[in-house]
Amino acid sequence: MYRRLVPLLCLSAAIGTLSQCNKAPVSTTAPASEPALAVVAGRPITATDLREEAEWRKVNHQAVPSAEVLLNEMVQRLAMVERARSAGLEKEMDTRRRIESVLITRLRERELEDAVAKVTVSDEEVRASYEARKAEFSRKGVDRFALLFQALPAQSSEARKAEARQRLEAGLAAADANPAQGGRGPAAQGFGTIATEYSDDQSSRYRGGDIGWIETEAAETRWPTEVMKAGRALAVNSRSGIIEDASGLYVIMKTDARPGGARPFEEIAERLEQGLLLEKRRALEEHFVADTLAAAKVTTNPEAARQVTLPVTPAPAAAPSAPPAFPGTSRSSAAR
Repeated sequence: MYRRLVPLLCLSAAIGTLSQCNKAPVSTTAPASEPALAVVAGRPITATDLREEAEWRKVNHQAVPSAEVLLNEMVQRLAMVERARSAGLEKEMDTRRRIESVLITRLRERELEDAVAKVTVSDEEVRASYEARKAEFSRKGVDRFALLFQALPAQSSEARKAEARQRLEAGLAAADANPAQGGRGPAAQGFGTIATEYSDDQSSRYRGGDIGWIETEAAETRWPTEVMKAGRALAVNSRSGIIEDASGLYVIMKTDARPGGARPFEEIAERLEQGLLLEKRRALEEHFVADTLAAAKVTTNPEAARQVTLPVTPAPAAAPSAPPAFPGTSRSSAAR
């Protein structure tokens, strides 16, 4: 039990007014003439101390015993604290770090966190950010295609080419007779099940010939330039004629298209707001730290620090973060 109490007792001793939370076991507000109910290592415990301890316990949902029992508990606690001090525990590195962490946490709670929580972003600020960064949120145009492909070995005979062309024409006739249902996303089936029988491209034949989205301005793709040029010139849901290339014969269909340009404000307003909130909160914290350093009258000696040899190790890898990119709460009606 004693070992388990030592860390808390050390914190109590060194923090003083932060004994475990926000009250000390011995008051600093008691009148100087108030008689002591007990004295521990020269430190008096008064009736004011008892009342403050009782109030702290009520606030922290702890039982409040009779005055005599409470006094005995406070005497025992203070005696343990004094023993921990005498043992030099408050000077140990681990204990000092814990004390500093408690102090910093309480400081942030009292002077920073409420201010951070009250930060808001107005509709006007979000709109202004959108207008200033509109180019940043532009997206490139993309087209979606499906194709049929008949492979031809190098220097194929004219008879072999004619055979491949006839097979491709048969596939197109079958596609015309039984057109696949189109649509966005996975529903953009292109040539449907016809591609399984009449296309030699293994990556797309089982997906209706669908080769996915390709940027409209992409200079290079895995497909022949003439095939992509013909595909981009098509209207959505139309297809090219048979295009001959060194690798074989192609027919390409444009199944969908999305023009480029700035994304609409409504699409990114919430993301923008969260980014602005994060910027304001960071600025508030940076200002808080700067004020704290100024108040502490800090001086440093970088040259001397550079002479100290340390067992430097890399920082631990940060855990991957999930979207959205800008953390925060949803758009508040109070900001409107």
